[in-house]
Amino acid sequence: MKRILFITLWFTYVCPSLTFAQGFNTTNGRNHPELNWQVAETEHFLIMYPERIEGIQNQASAVAEATYEALSQNLQVEFTDKIRIYLSDEDEVNNGFAVPFKQPYTDIWVGLNDYSEIWTGQEKWLRKVIAHELAHIFHFEAVKSPIGLLQFAFANPFPSFWTEGLAQYETEDWDSQRGDRWLRKAVFDDELNFNSGRSKDDGKLRYAFGNAQLRYFTEKYGDSTLVQLLDHRDKALGLFEYHDFDNAFKEVIDGGYPAFIDDWRKHVNVYYNTLAGQMERVDSLGADPMYFPGQFLYDASVSHNDSLIAILSLTSMARPVKRLFILQNDSIQTVKQISEGSINSDLSWSKDGKRLYYSRMVRGKHSSLINDIFSYDLNSGKEKQLSFNRKAKYPTTTGNENEIAYIVNEHGTGNLFVLNLKTGKESRITHYSGDVQLLWPLWVETQNQWLVHRFAKDGSRNLVLINPDNRQETAIDSSGTDNRKALLSPTGNKIAYISLRDQVPNIFMYDFATQSESRFTNLFTGGEVFGWVADYDSTGEEHLLVGASENRSEDDLFLVPVNREVYQPDVELPKTYSTWRYKRPPYTINRSIRSDSTLITDFYHYNAFSNITHVATFALPYYSNPDNFGLFASTNWIEPLGKHILSAGGWLSITDPYGKSYGDISYINNQFYPTLRISLFSMPENGQFYGGKFLVEKYQGGEIAATWPIDLFSAPYQSSKLSVGFRHFTTDPFNISRFFGTPNLTVPAAGRVSEFHLSWQLKKQRPWRDNSFHPLDGSGLKLSLHTSQKIFGADVEALTTDLNAYTIVPFVGLNRILLHGRFLTQWGKPLPQNFIGLSRYDNVSINLPAQFPLRLFGSNERVRGYREFIAGDKVGFGSIEYRIPLVSSLQTQILGFIQFGGASIALFTDGAVIGNALSETGESGTVYRWGSGAEIKNQLSVFGLTIAHSIGIAQPSKKLFSSQKYDFYYRVKAVLPF
Repeated sequence: MKRILFITLWFTYVCPSLTFAQGFNTTNGRNHPELNWQVAETEHFLIMYPERIEGIQNQASAVAEATYEALSQNLQVEFTDKIRIYLSDEDEVNNGFAVPFKQPYTDIWVGLNDYSEIWTGQEKWLRKVIAHELAHIFHFEAVKSPIGLLQFAFANPFPSFWTEGLAQYETEDWDSQRGDRWLRKAVFDDELNFNSGRSKDDGKLRYAFGNAQLRYFTEKYGDSTLVQLLDHRDKALGLFEYHDFDNAFKEVIDGGYPAFIDDWRKHVNVYYNTLAGQMERVDSLGADPMYFPGQFLYDASVSHNDSLIAILSLTSMARPVKRLFILQNDSIQTVKQISEGSINSDLSWSKDGKRLYYSRMVRGKHSSLINDIFSYDLNSGKEKQLSFNRKAKYPTTTGNENEIAYIVNEHGTGNLFVLNLKTGKESRITHYSGDVQLLWPLWVETQNQWLVHRFAKDGSRNLVLINPDNRQETAIDSSGTDNRKALLSPTGNKIAYISLRDQVPNIFMYDFATQSESRFTNLFTGGEVFGWVADYDSTGEEHLLVGASENRSEDDLFLVPVNREVYQPDVELPKTYSTWRYKRPPYTINRSIRSDSTLITDFYHYNAFSNITHVATFALPYYSNPDNFGLFASTNWIEPLGKHILSAGGWLSITDPYGKSYGDISYINNQFYPTLRISLFSMPENGQFYGGKFLVEKYQGGEIAATWPIDLFSAPYQSSKLSVGFRHFTTDPFNISRFFGTPNLTVPAAGRVSEFHLSWQLKKQRPWRDNSFHPLDGSGLKLSLHTSQKIFGADVEALTTDLNAYTIVPFVGLNRILLHGRFLTQWGKPLPQNFIGLSRYDNVSINLPAQFPLRLFGSNERVRGYREFIAGDKVGFGSIEYRIPLVSSLQTQILGFIQFGGASIALFTDGAVIGNALSETGESGTVYRWGSGAEIKNQLSVFGLTIAHSIGIAQPSKKLFSSQKYDFYYRVKAVLPF
């Protein structure tokens, strides 16, 4: 029965996970029933969009059809069914994704302003993202197998770097943000591994890695060879065709992919190292790196009197927590952390240096993820939200101390607004409409004008001065330079800014008096400017605060004299090694595509049911023992908006089809604010130790449940949810005769149960590489109520309440103390196996996702040091663990799918009080237990399912280190209670 229970865990946890992660609500964690979805149909596409952004379908259809025409010719791919494109403005998420299902689709967020910060080039958002995601879909179709996603079980049809590279090659030009600045640093640092875990830019390098390889591959071997590679197929068991990347490479290129990547690596090394020899290195800045808290830098800002530096940084790759600090700009360099979480890189000081302004992503109207403006008051030490539901970023000071300005995203159009901090009144400065984005506003008092980065409708990018009185605009640069994020000199006569004209950010200056530009850095790996200091270290000389680094594992900050001399010779590169950057496919997509409503052939309301999509179905033989073997199967379906999700699975026993066949079907509905789940099941569940034997019950029935995330308790790395449900089922314990004849232990009983359950949970957990076996922090509170009533023919009437709480307390270094407390009470007459009390052996404990449909394991605690079953009607349990990390990984792998990760050691003491208790030893009344010991915890991964397991030794605390028999144990138990 234990084996069957773990098979149940596998098909109900791993298989549906393929399904749950494929809609907009995967990213934002919320449903949006307020959206009224529409469909615009073209020759090759179905474009779905909310009614409130009516009009977007005309531009989207033009981009999609132009992309289809180019990609179908480049990749020799056609589709029999129309491709679905979903466009949503519910969140400010600069992203989109495509899925490799039999009926593919793409989900794309639109109505964005700050995407223009992330990318460069002339392409507007819809042109860039729709073409990119459709390239993925064409790639998926080119390598598709009749067995669908099952080909991943024995093949690698599209490695992620090649997939992203192909999409960029087919739809974009080679540029800085999508390739060059990340690849050149990796080549120079001799670290091309985008899975290294060394850098926060690993993901960006993955894109650049594939992008460069596709361009070099097609330049050297031709685009027809790329088509040939994608067309290659192997056969599984001589029956089913499938595509494998490595085998295809071996077929079309001598030496396969290893030979190709070696050739490509040498090629880009020659190019980049030749370029490096003609540009500056970081050591040419003439300054030593200055201290800042963290490993990687997101943003920095110097206060107007130069005394303080705000630093937004990432703690480390192992501890990817974004934190905001205030650093004293003196010899002592005192540091204070003031905030953390989803803070954006737009720090700005008030003129008096008493407040810091920035934006962060928060929950807005309808729980959407949007950006709003915040301030931090240094005197009070409090953070305050200044804008609400405004989709606002880039706060900055104005000529008035009581005002700030910022950019508001108005359905994808950027406009500049000013907020009066005393009255709360907001006034508009610019009146742009259409596809115009603004970034990084700066008030230039000497010019009495605003300076912004403007990304215009025609794709041009400029630094633009805007006169607030007459709205006259003056571009101070040419469009091809891509100048960004200007800051003002102490005198206000100059600005410093970064430019991507070198394919990496370098710093330039502009003098308003002479209207001339000068270069400040010519760094090979680039540099960014974060501040302009009037008098550093009492030298009377101005300095720029510059961020620059030549290695991928850390960032550095420098205070660089303003009067430095710049090395800038005429760069000469061997053409043979540089032409790959300009390689383009045979049929290209125009950078700018006009909106075209004539492409739309039909309009109608969206029907979610008709768009339910097959994800994966498979059937495999299973073997439990000679008396139980058969067929195990699972099927999963999803509607692309996540409104309907269906998962089913089970196994059919050949030896005993009626008695040993089980299954579950689970339907999830996301059409309302709470997520609803309906399950029908006939499954082994509630596996637990009952007395000295392991009990498994056959549950047969159904459940309806709702889960509602609660925004009221939202905070950085903190979440809350309310869950409620009703379950009606019959239970029939397996092998019940094993429990007859045990003194003081009531025999498990079959019965019919009608149960209501209600729970509220608040949990905070910061990310950390080793959270699965040694979390560094965290706290949680969970209140649960389960009541069974004699309705619908049920036999049981009972009520159980459960208060569960924990917290992790920092200690020396990475050592931690876990405090865990739990209090349960029970009234009525539940089934004997639904007792509260102490288990004789440790029950399995795995933290499962909220929508997990089954209750696999019992939840009673055990006081380590005792092997004793105790039941009662009141239980108070407490545990203290002193946890010490040992190693981050045991670096051990068995059979290719079992991996042993990190390990820690814990010294612990457990205690419990059980009221109205009855022990299997005969002890009754109020019973006390107290045990202590030590255990080693380890992270175990099996087929990608990560669990924590441990081995330990314990004794009753009063007899610790005595001759009394030790309790040696093994258990599978999550390191956090829930």
